[in-house]
Amino acid sequence: MNQDSLKFSALETAHIVPVLGCKNHIAVARHLHSLGTTHAYRALGGILSSCLLVNVDCNQNTSSYAHNEVWMHSRSGMETVAGNRSSHIAKNNAWDIVDFFVLLTVYNSSAANTQKLEVRVVINSVGQALPRTVKEFGKFVLSLWGLWNNHALYFKGVEDYLLDSLPGVVCSKRIRCLNYSVDNTDWQHTFNPGQFSASAVSHDLELQMCQIQPRDIDVIQKLNVIDYDPEYLELCCPASACIRRSSDAAPVSWVVCHADYQIGALLTVDQYRSRGLAKYILHRLGDQMIAQFAAKIALLYDDCAINSAFKLQMVTELTNTNTQRLFERFGFKPVDNVSWAECKFDLPKHQREQSIAYSKL
Repeated sequence: MNQDSLKFSALETAHIVPVLGCKNHIAVARHLHSLGTTHAYRALGGILSSCLLVNVDCNQNTSSYAHNEVWMHSRSGMETVAGNRSSHIAKNNAWDIVDFFVLLTVYNSSAANTQKLEVRVVINSVGQALPRTVKEFGKFVLSLWGLWNNHALYFKGVEDYLLDSLPGVVCSKRIRCLNYSVDNTDWQHTFNPGQFSASAVSHDLELQMCQIQPRDIDVIQKLNVIDYDPEYLELCCPASACIRRSSDAAPVSWVVCHADYQIGALLTVDQYRSRGLAKYILHRLGDQMIAQFAAKIALLYDDCAINSAFKLQMVTELTNTNTQRLFERFGFKPVDNVSWAECKFDLPKHQREQSIAYSKL
């Protein structure tokens, strides 16, 4: 999938706009940072980890990297300026007419023997979306499904009320999760690195900061509740923390940072629990992500003082009360219910044909 393939929306209506080029990605990122909601920071994390990390030279067009795309939907439509409506928004800071942003990520899946399309969405408001916005989001998703030849769409961290509102949605896999958030300043005041020491674990472990390696992925897939693709976990390896058993280097406790800068997939093997391992790796990865997030946000502004506040987020299954208690001890507050879901749509024939025809424009 690439920007050309998704121009079905832009051709059909002035309400759907592709965000093209590094300058426009930066303009959207600045707006999401100023919006400051938890879902805005999830989208901001996705932009920072994909577009701006690939290339910070704003004279080049990072949208050519087809595995990540950013779209936005406007309330009243926009006139094309120099062939690029997103330039109009970035130039005029016309954020008040934007309903929502959608982040799309495509990656190859050996498990499914195909490509997978991930969908993340952020509503451009501090509260829940208005009914009209929810309806427009549904139209966009159905058109996207038609473009994707009616294959499953993978929603990552989408708020439950939005997912439940989609017409004819059928989730073959759905993990309901609770999203947690903490201001970076509260995180810094909460942790005392001195409390984590070798005395917290036994001699058979290496208490050191390691990353998850591709060889660990089979174990992580087997034990985690969410059925992650191997390719997705491999993408998360550089932003992960892991403690290994010294005898065979097998991972016994791990955590990863997802593509949208949410920390999750926190797990300790049963026989190594109650030793403080989860606290240790959570602390280390959290510090690492705060440092990286701050450095990337600094790329957006000339005045570094504006970078002083942002949110660190974590996500866990709704039924995982042990991890929830751990998050809360570290100052995290539950903010919203989200789902990771694999979805198709059971639509009447005329609606199905409409979505397919619309996507082929």
